[in-house]
Amino acid sequence: MNILITGATGFVGRHLVQCLKQNQHTIKVLSRDGARASQKLGVPAYGWDYATQEVPAEALENIQVIIHLMGENLGDGRWTDARKRAIYESRILSTRKLVTAAPSSLECFICGSAIGIYPGQGEDVYDESYVVLDHGDFMQTICRDWEKEAANIESRGVRRVSIRTGVVLGEGGMLAKLLPLFKLGLGGPIGQGRQWLPWILIHDLVSVYEIAVLDTRYRGPVNAVSPNPVRYRDFATALGKTLHRPAFFPTPAFILKLVLGETAALALNSYHIAPAKLLQTYHFDFKFTSLSTALEDLFEKG
Repeated sequence: MNILITGATGFVGRHLVQCLKQNQHTIKVLSRDGARASQKLGVPAYGWDYATQEVPAEALENIQVIIHLMGENLGDGRWTDARKRAIYESRILSTRKLVTAAPSSLECFICGSAIGIYPGQGEDVYDESYVVLDHGDFMQTICRDWEKEAANIESRGVRRVSIRTGVVLGEGGMLAKLLPLFKLGLGGPIGQGRQWLPWILIHDLVSVYEIAVLDTRYRGPVNAVSPNPVRYRDFATALGKTLHRPAFFPTPAFILKLVLGETAALALNSYHIAPAKLLQTYHFDFKFTSLSTALEDLFEKG
């Protein structure tokens, strides 16, 4: 397949490009710095400033699939008003422009999304049947509007998939920020540690994306999380055990909020999410369903 990827130099994008190249797909990339992305990834790349430019026409030639991962990193910096605008517009405006510019050759539009579309509290389990509210918090608003923009491609007869991703475990992402603390023996639960953590190993997430490219059953929202979520305190214990470090120093919620502001919600909210479509509709074969096994595999390879 001829595939165009945005956000390809990010944590998930790098792994996805490598996998798709190995499986003989033809890859192009859109990036803020096209020359740097091409050198880093070994594929043709085109410079694109989503805020001021239209999508380069040459990048879209003969493209059958667009995988849209672009978006400002949620965990970098405090959520000031300016930061919120950047986070929002990097997803919404870029998606709108890609949908508008989509070529007649396009068969599938796969767009990122996140489990932040669900209520981040309580013990209720949520799956893709959840009716998204018209009004919600900042994360819910981003994800709702992001998916709405992507869904506009369906009016042109193009299959659309929105991958609602949980916490991705791999060489980068959240683990990159946690590892220094845990290696010093200072890791542990955040707050009371009872909040649910919907995790997925990077290798399984990449498989979800790759299968979605080819399997026409994949449509609409898809929860990309392990079928076995854990509470944060259990995650901290498992990570500490894997690293052979203690993991019992809790970080009080009020300190996290003081330091991070609203960004603290990413760690304090509780998302009890089920991958109903992957399991019941698509019969996706998770390689890693046990957190401890996933962490052991990750660090043995690292």
